[in-house]
Amino acid sequence: MKRLTIAFLSLFLFVGVQVNAHVPFLKPNQFIVLHNRLQIESSFTEFPFQADFAMDSPCFSMIEPGGGQTILQPTAKTRVANYLEPRLAGDGTYRINAGVRKGPKYKALETPDGKLYFSDDMQKHQGRATSLQYYSSADTYLAKGQPDYKPQLMEKGIEIIPLSSPNAIQVKDESSFRVYQDGKPVANARVVVVYDNEHYDKHRIGDLYDVENTRESTLNANADGVFTFSPKKAGLVLLFVTVHTKIDDTLWESYNSSLSLEVNLPGA
Repeated sequence: MKRLTIAFLSLFLFVGVQVNAHVPFLKPNQFIVLHNRLQIESSFTEFPFQADFAMDSPCFSMIEPGGGQTILQPTAKTRVANYLEPRLAGDGTYRINAGVRKGPKYKALETPDGKLYFSDDMQKHQGRATSLQYYSSADTYLAKGQPDYKPQLMEKGIEIIPLSSPNAIQVKDESSFRVYQDGKPVANARVVVVYDNEHYDKHRIGDLYDVENTRESTLNANADGVFTFSPKKAGLVLLFVTVHTKIDDTLWESYNSSLSLEVNLPGA
């Protein structure tokens, strides 16, 4: 059966799952690796990068500069985070990936105008019963010595792939990325941009999943899935994408992925 894929830019509204849904993230203690005390935090959050509960994964992995893949096992776990301690053998860029994590499946109601409602809101509307299966993933990149970056696709789930070195991003510089689903570019994908601790500055109350929560920092990919990002300030930043795929009248799939980056000051 042909699948209908609609990027986060679509008009579909998801409400009632949670007041504020959580997004996945990976957070290294150093993006440019200078010493062997390396640690990566894996968690879900409402406000990047504040860990709320641990993100488990069926397959944490590291893609090495030459393309080889190493499976990573958490070295510690608390209720709010898993911790990874990968060993970097040599110079280059390393991609850390949380795998595709299957989450909960929600009952839903699809109205004739294409909106989906959950929980108590289902009683307020008329439409067809359906469901939504949730999947999540997360990425980050580490650089050691000379980055010598080359894009490395896994061709599974949603991926935000930097087209140039993700560890050389500076304030106001323009960097390009491409959004993929199962190895194919996603046209017109909506990319939510979240700076670390921005909720202290802007009093954020909106859900990062909510397509009607307009953010001035939101970006949109072009027909080839490419978008450009020009950061306004230094520090940690999260790029987040959701793609909904209609399997049939009884089931939708929601694929969600984030990319954690470090933005440096000019000349750093």
